[in-house]
Amino acid sequence: MNRILATTLLAALAFTGCMKDNSEEYKKQQQVIPGVDIYSSAMVQQNVSTQMAEAGLRLASLLAEAKVQYPDTPLEEVDLSKIEVKVWDDTRPLQLLLFGSGTQIAREGADSWRITYPDGLLQTDGFMLEGSLVVNTNGTELLSDATFSTPWQVVMQPDFKIKANTTDGLGNSRQVSIAMQSGTTKLYLDETDNYVVILDMIRANFEESEQYVSGWNGQINIKPESGKNLAFSEIYDKDIHVESTNIPMAPYGAGCWGSTFYANSSSTGSMGMSYKLQNGVYRCRSIVVSSGVGVYMQIVEGSQICSFTSVGDYNTALYPSGEVEYKWSNTDGKLSYTIYYNGYTYTV
Repeated sequence: MNRILATTLLAALAFTGCMKDNSEEYKKQQQVIPGVDIYSSAMVQQNVSTQMAEAGLRLASLLAEAKVQYPDTPLEEVDLSKIEVKVWDDTRPLQLLLFGSGTQIAREGADSWRITYPDGLLQTDGFMLEGSLVVNTNGTELLSDATFSTPWQVVMQPDFKIKANTTDGLGNSRQVSIAMQSGTTKLYLDETDNYVVILDMIRANFEESEQYVSGWNGQINIKPESGKNLAFSEIYDKDIHVESTNIPMAPYGAGCWGSTFYANSSSTGSMGMSYKLQNGVYRCRSIVVSSGVGVYMQIVEGSQICSFTSVGDYNTALYPSGEVEYKWSNTDGKLSYTIYYNGYTYTV
C-alpha cells in the first residue's frame, strides 16, 4: 500500500514521535503500528474528500457572521473582508482566520460565491489549496435556509488542486500534488437542525499515480451546541457534535467509504476503505500559521473507526486486523486518544 502521512494527521505524527526504543513501552507501541497506518491512510482520504465541504462550511460561517453584524444589509453588499471577530483577546478579520491570507471570495451572479486560493498557502489543516471552488447557494442566503431539495453545492473548478507535505518512514519530506477530478458535495440543514454533508463519488488521485483514483462517498451530520446559527461568534470554542451516518449499502455500516487513491497490495487496483465517526465532539481552535492566526476543528471526544473493506486488498501478514479505532477524550483540558487494534490498546 502507498503510505502517505500528511501533515494533517497530527495524532499519527505525535504517536510516532513519542516512541521509546528497547522498552516495554516500545513493544506496546509496535503492536498497534499497523492500526496507526490504517488510520493515517483513511484520514488522508477522508480529509482530502471533505475539503470542498469544509470550504462551504467556512463560507457559511462567514456569511452568518456578516448577517449578525449587518442584519439589515444584503450579503452581496457587505465587504466580507471587513468582518471582524475576537480571538485570543484580539479582534481579527474573520475571512483571514477562516481562509488564510490572499484568498479571495467574490459574489458570482445571484446564487454563487467563488473562493479562489493563492498558490502555496498552507492551510490550518496542513494542506495547500490552489485554484477555485464555486459554492452554488440555490437561491438561499444562508446555509440555515438550505434544505434537502434546495442544498448548497460546492463545485470544484478545473484549476482546483490540493498539495501536501509528506514524510516517509525514514523521515524524508517531500511535496505531493493531488488532482481533484470530479464529484458532488452538498450541504443543507435537515428538519432536526443537523447540518448535513453529502459526498458523492469524490474522485481524486496523486499526480504521481494516476491509475489509482478514489471514489469516496458518505454522509456526515453536524449539530452545533449553540443552535443552527453558524456565525463564528456563536460556535467558536463551543461543542460541535459530529457523526457519520450509517449507510445500509456501505461496508460495515460505515458513514464514509469507497475506493481510495492508494494501490491495493497487488497493485492491480485501488484499495477500498471506510471511515466511521461515532459520538464525535469537535471544538474550533486557533493556531499560528504562515499567514498569521487561523482556525481549525479539533476532535475532543468520540470514536473514529477506520477499516479496509476487502481482505483481498491488503497483506494480512502486515495487517493482522483490517480495522482500527481511535477513541478520543478530553479530561480537564488534556486531550488524549486510545488506539484499539487487534486486541491491543495504547493511549497517547
